[in-house]
Amino acid sequence: MRPVFRISIPAALLIVLLITAGCTTTTTTSVPTTTSAPTSGTTIITSALTTVPTTTIPGAGQTTQLTLVAKNYAFDRTSIAVPAGSKVQLVLDNQDSGVPHNIAIYTSSAATTVIFKGEIITGPMKTTYTFDAPATPGTYYFRCDVHPSMNGQFIVQ
Repeated sequence: MRPVFRISIPAALLIVLLITAGCTTTTTTSVPTTTSAPTSGTTIITSALTTVPTTTIPGAGQTTQLTLVAKNYAFDRTSIAVPAGSKVQLVLDNQDSGVPHNIAIYTSSAATTVIFKGEIITGPMKTTYTFDAPATPGTYYFRCDVHPSMNGQFIVQ
């Protein structure tokens, strides 16, 4: 009769965890399987390990905080960069007294497909907009809807 090498399920999982330490794109699961020993008639339960690839959004779960200042009918920058899929907390600091501004994010400068549209506030006033960045990296477009010449690139990395 052949000797049978047995390893416990917890030991097998520990070995797999040690081998895959530091890997974040795979999940290992144990699936019980049953085999019969041909000579003794006893049943041996073993564990088959299956590796399943997973997809993650780089910035998911991450919060990006930004401030954009509106002053003299202009924003203080024309480019904003955020991680794909991150939660964005964007503070609009409207320093133009008696002048309404907002922030709106669009898929392109045609401004036909809205990603996010913030409430219009009249300065001087600050507000915080919270929204999720697109999961797909690329260059999008932002502007003040009241003053479309106030605009820039919303870059998702």
